[in-house]
Amino acid sequence: MEQLLSLVEWLQANPALSAPLFVLVFSLIMAVGIPGGWFLLLSAGFLFGTLGGAILVTAGVFLAAWLTHMVIRTALGRWLDHRAEAWQARVRTFIDQGNTLLLIVPRMIPVFPFFALNVGMTASGIPLGTYLWTTTVGTMPIALVICSIGAQFKDLEEVAQAGVLDTLLSPGLLLPIGVLLCMTLGGWWLLRRNAASRQAAE
Repeated sequence: MEQLLSLVEWLQANPALSAPLFVLVFSLIMAVGIPGGWFLLLSAGFLFGTLGGAILVTAGVFLAAWLTHMVIRTALGRWLDHRAEAWQARVRTFIDQGNTLLLIVPRMIPVFPFFALNVGMTASGIPLGTYLWTTTVGTMPIALVICSIGAQFKDLEEVAQAGVLDTLLSPGLLLPIGVLLCMTLGGWWLLRRNAASRQAAE
């Protein structure tokens, strides 16, 4: 934590290099599952504002998802395909049935470890394109909410003292997440209903 705090202090003092370096460090931390991602999420809002922080966080998440996928598929691709062939077939059927939108849902719930989600989705054989766009779309709204909280802190000490549990349970986070989840699940239900109606008409 002290190293991350020193990093954020350095980023604050060097704004010309802060954005690309933040994306690089954040993506590496997310890709390998090192603790500290929550602090960096709030720091993104503190350093870059709500919109700027959310864009950089989403870029870092996209890069981390791609890196994790590439490493796992390169090192364990054939072994995973052999071991999880039946499971991967069920996942492909699940996606083909119009349930892709549900892959966004875990990204909107910050209690799910990002690294574990990446490993699970990669092992499940989800196509890279689907994996990346659902990761990006699911991350952007929650990044906006968390960065808006980070943008309200007056100094870095407040960011460092912000408790994860207190932030997770705050109305400023729970209410937007609830709305986003309802909208996503509602959109999935409508798509499934329309698909079922078309199939019945045929």
